[in-house]
Amino acid sequence: MSDTHVTCPNCGYGFDNLRKSTRMFDCPSCGTTLFREGAAVNPVGNNGEMHDYPMLLDVNDSVTIHGKKCLVVGHARYDYGRGTWDEFWIENSAGEGAWLSIDEGDVAVQYPLGGRLAPSRSDPPAVGEKVHHAGRDYTVTEGDTAKCIAVRGQFPELIQVDDAHYFVNASGPAGQILSGEFWEGGHAWSDGEWLDPFTLKVERLDGSRVA
Repeated sequence: MSDTHVTCPNCGYGFDNLRKSTRMFDCPSCGTTLFREGAAVNPVGNNGEMHDYPMLLDVNDSVTIHGKKCLVVGHARYDYGRGTWDEFWIENSAGEGAWLSIDEGDVAVQYPLGGRLAPSRSDPPAVGEKVHHAGRDYTVTEGDTAKCIAVRGQFPELIQVDDAHYFVNASGPAGQILSGEFWEGGHAWSDGEWLDPFTLKVERLDGSRVA
């Protein structure tokens, strides 16, 4: 799933393993965030400071969820005032992607919704409000503002350090998750489920396994 060779316009670092889905990526040489649109690659900021601490996953690890193996392609960290959480963009061998979220030991996988698959509303619902989706009612349990503080790796969309958005999380009747993100001029929805972190099979880039 790699794409053609490109170089960082800021320092000349060469990328030989960009995925076809990648539109945004960070330069490990100079720390510049790059955005690809067609044949053009342009700098759009910096990749922020990703403080190191023990993590279940890292970019270039493989993770198996429900028997399906995916590659960890990108890592974004968000600050929501009370703490931070980590979002990992993962892709399977067919190039299909999902977000794997880790927040203080809680793990969830969510799949982007588009078009008629997404809830019709474009404004953020209030905590306690019901949102109808996929034949079931979800109850909004959380709403807050999050700011991106660091990015690493590759993403299918533009994620910039210091960008902020309002988010809501809603719970379904059997543990399903529905999340919405809202910013000036746009919004996005995703749905998925909570995961038991002990059921995840993680394989490091060096071939070692995480129990």
